Amino acid sequence: MTKALEIRLQLTQEQAQALLEDERQRLRMAFNEHWYADRYRYTPAGLRSKAILADYPALAGHKRTIGALRAALTQAQ
Repeated sequence: MTKALEIRLQLTQEQAQALLEDERQRLRMAFNEHWYADRYRYTPAGLRSKAILADYPALAGHKRTIGALRAALTQAQ
């Protein structure tokens, strides 16, 4: 397994919420772009997301960032 990196950011809640929405939108757009691609045509719908995330590490990074932002925002409240 690749060595994990840890990145620390200090954001206001407003900045974190804006970044969360932006990351969600980017991930949504990227999934829409790849979902119906010929490459995944015969991949069952239940496995397609996992396959896309495995093939596109940047999208997996978006997903992890979304999770971290959601956790931080929940904890801050």
